Amino acid sequence: MAEKNTECYMQVYYPIDAVPYQKFADLIGKSHTAVKGMVDKSKLPIIVWQNPDSEGDIKTRGENWVYIPEFNRAMRDAFLNRPKEQRDAWLLWIGL
Repeated sequence: MAEKNTECYMQVYYPIDAVPYQKFADLIGKSHTAVKGMVDKSKLPIIVWQNPDSEGDIKTRGENWVYIPEFNRAMRDAFLNRPKEQRDAWLLWIGL
């Protein structure tokens, strides 16, 4: 959770590094079903919590948690890799 802010962007942190996918859906304003689909298609950084003593398939027995620091890193990289004109276009709306 102690990421360095080398570019002076404001960063918002959640008190823990991973949350159940249902809580993650609430945090990003998506439905639980939509995020469950993202989990099933491996579109999110997932940590599977599973009882090591349990028998059976990991998908039916495990609980999927989203690793927030990795999600934030990827979102930051995606934003910063956009062309500057697209990345900074929103500043025109606020007069900067």
